[in-house]
Amino acid sequence: MSKSNITNYAFVDEDARVKVYVELPGVGNCPDENISLDFTERSVCLTVKNYAPPPSAKARVDDASDELVADTTAAAPDAAEVVEEEAQRRGGGEDRCLSFGRLYAEIENATYRKKADRVIITLTKKDDTAWSAVIA
Repeated sequence: MSKSNITNYAFVDEDARVKVYVELPGVGNCPDENISLDFTERSVCLTVKNYAPPPSAKARVDDASDELVADTTAAAPDAAEVVEEEAQRRGGGEDRCLSFGRLYAEIENATYRKKADRVIITLTKKDDTAWSAVIA
């Protein structure tokens, strides 16, 4: 099981399932083959390879102020999108991992859905025990 470098997540206990919401801005642009989910009855590990988060709006403003000359031409592609797609294409991002080595209770299955800025992990419980946390 890999060491987690994703530490910010939220979860919801939904009777037979637990959903874990992982915020990763721009993850929707990651190729599907760069995202994997491994699990056992008591552990889960989400890995996103070559993840390149988009530059924040603040970083773009700071960079523009440092340049002294602003580009005011219209209809250019969004710079953050271009940088992010290029980094992911070249593999220039970093690997990110969310790992739970000991889940609160046993699971039967784990799946994920990739959205524009988050990954939603769905854990199917082995029994209907209420989870007060994701980890034991």
